[in-house]
Amino acid sequence: MAGFQQVKVSRELEFVGDANQEANVKGNISTKKVAFVDHFVGKALDTTNDYTSYLDTTSTVALGASAAATGFVTITSAATDTKTGSLAGNLVLYCAMNPVVEWRFKIDVITTVAINVGFNDATAEGTGALPFTISGTTVTDTATDGVMFCFDTNQTTDYWYIVNTKNGTQGGTILASTYVPVAATFVTLRIEIDTSGNASYFYNGVQVGYKASAVTTTVALCPYIGIRNNTATAHILDADYLKIWAD
Repeated sequence: MAGFQQVKVSRELEFVGDANQEANVKGNISTKKVAFVDHFVGKALDTTNDYTSYLDTTSTVALGASAAATGFVTITSAATDTKTGSLAGNLVLYCAMNPVVEWRFKIDVITTVAINVGFNDATAEGTGALPFTISGTTVTDTATDGVMFCFDTNQTTDYWYIVNTKNGTQGGTILASTYVPVAATFVTLRIEIDTSGNASYFYNGVQVGYKASAVTTTVALCPYIGIRNNTATAHILDADYLKIWAD
């Protein structure tokens, strides 16, 4: 039938049977979004063009460096108090692009550690620093603009927080008790930002929060993931993939 046609898929398109075992799309695929997906299956991490790693003392970032092996990027923090390891993409994402970032990862042990995942306005924060930390119920920012999921064992209640800072004014909201990190268990965290700088937060595909006017709309952002020791114990984070979408 001639003319413009649409097939609407409300959530997920799944190919099964023979269609899952052979080429199943005929024609030219042309997405309306810029998309970047990294499953970390290469020989080495490109820290010249694609990524910036920040490593305190003996912290490391490498592909397949832990027991997870091929298909993961592994951040291992130094076994020294308040030492960080982080990985960030390029500062090329703006609110005008409706950017989305999604990380799937796990961490070996959920003790004496802080975790940041989301968008940041810098590729690194310096020695011993993450974009956000929490002490008791107080959120502290090193970032000037950013939106993150944050977990910090220095906080009073051990659930994920959704946090943001806009031009240095930070805020944080603790999530419900069902949103707590579990050792050696994968979690998928996604943050979407619209053209007004509003941020929507998703935990394993379910929206769990929203912050209006979360970041300055004219500031360049990058995808970011990082960990920090809260005592002299090394921690290992394995990231399965990074996905970015933008207009």
